Amino acid sequence: MMNRFYSSCSNGVLKPLNQRPIGYLSLPGLIKYDTALALQSALVARRHQITQGTLTTSTPADIICFLQHPPTFTAGRRIRGKTELEEEERLRKLGAEYFETMRGGQITFHGPGQLIAYPILDIRDYQLNVRCYVSRLEKTIIDCCAKYDIKANTTENTGVWVGENDKIAALGVHLQRYVSSHGLALNCNVDLSWFDKIVPCGLSDKQVTSISKETNQLVTATEVIPHLVASFETLFQKQLVPVDIKDVLQEKIRLELDL
Repeated sequence: MMNRFYSSCSNGVLKPLNQRPIGYLSLPGLIKYDTALALQSALVARRHQITQGTLTTSTPADIICFLQHPPTFTAGRRIRGKTELEEEERLRKLGAEYFETMRGGQITFHGPGQLIAYPILDIRDYQLNVRCYVSRLEKTIIDCCAKYDIKANTTENTGVWVGENDKIAALGVHLQRYVSSHGLALNCNVDLSWFDKIVPCGLSDKQVTSISKETNQLVTATEVIPHLVASFETLFQKQLVPVDIKDVLQEKIRLELDL
């Protein structure tokens, strides 16, 4: 099985430069994609302020957001032509939102039953470059899937797979002055028929799967959060602690985001 990053990133896991815990937000309900973008932007700005010493806080500097989106198609940013505009219109007519983002990757789907994790962290504190950070996220998903006796893996294609042809999680990251945003989307009990409306990540000969499909039982995104938290702790070698959004964002920003 070809592994794109393990050979260069798995020869000994470097310890984080500090042992300050990572905070995590578990946001209830369905968070609109543009709200999540604004939330990430605010948390990235906060992380830079902490690094620069212009913000002092007792709350963890690094934050992971766990949430779910309403039906939404997203694509990496590209030059827009008539074909792209027609595709956006077609997908919106299906009852989903559509966004172009700064993350890497092609078109994919987000929706209820898919667990989203948006880590906002400074990868320098983990002695990671971008490639090894992506690899660490992949391993985190693989570790989480193993808790459900699902043998997941990486292939020559992006994301995490069950075997060669069934994608169980998508990844797309963005780095701004070493601080990460976007992240991963793990299919738990998402309605997989949504993926039939597109060519997921541009791979026409591949399928998608979910934890529920692989285990033949209903496994919700909420149920998976504690397992994914534990996997982040294992792979990033830090404790994860729950935080309240009021402790990481000013009231004015929370009101603007309606969170």
